[in-house]
This record gives sequence, structure tokens and C-alpha cells, in this order.
Amino acid sequence: AGGTQVQIDMESTWSDSDRLTGHLKNEDFFDVPSFPSASFVSTGFAKDDQGHQVTGQLTLHGVTKTITFPATIEVSDASVTVDAEFFIKRFDFGIQYPGRADDLIRDEVVIKLHIVAQPEQA
Repeated sequence: AGGTQVQIDMESTWSDSDRLTGHLKNEDFFDVPSFPSASFVSTGFAKDDQGHQVTGQLTLHGVTKTITFPATIEVSDASVTVDAEFFIKRFDFGIQYPGRADDLIRDEVVIKLHIVAQPEQA
């Protein structure tokens, strides 16, 4: 059986600062013009004391890596809701800032997800 696949529109990248949001989208970081989407394909789910652990293949900035992250998953008759907050290391995905500023910018990038999936209507 295939895993769940999610396409992420990288134009949806945002931060608390409009200036930073614009900078994150340019070629110094996510390079949205060259990499307009990211994707995640799940390969496994495991229940634990805090909720679930989700494992899958994340493709970001043209690089695919296996990641595992904690998530809260709620299933109802009408939808499946997934909430998660975790971090990835930007260097793992080839996201580097040119120059000395790279030393001042954290490697960890926080990812926050809120996904509501509903079955397609026949």
C-alpha cells in the first residue's frame, strides 16, 4: 500500500516578519522560483505515549531525506486532522547562506503543520 502524499506550495512559507518571509523565499534559502514545491510521502506511522510518530520521505530544495516527527492525528468520519511541530536541519537539504552570516543563522528550521484531509467526493 502506498503512503500518504502531501505537496507543499513553498509560496506558503511565512514567518512573523514580512521581511524575513520574503528573504526565506529567495535564492539564499528555499529558492522558491527554482523549487516551487516540496513533498512528503509517508512510509510509516507508530503510536506512542505522546501521540504518533510519522516517518517518510521529505523532498525540499531538491533533496530527499527520510525524517520522523511527532504528530497528533485525529480521525473522524468526515476528515483526518494532523498537527505537528518539529524541526529539520537546513544543511541536510543543501540550504546554505553565502558568507559569514551562515555562522549566525541556526541550522534548525521549525516546521509547523496543520493538515485537514477529506475524502474526495464521488
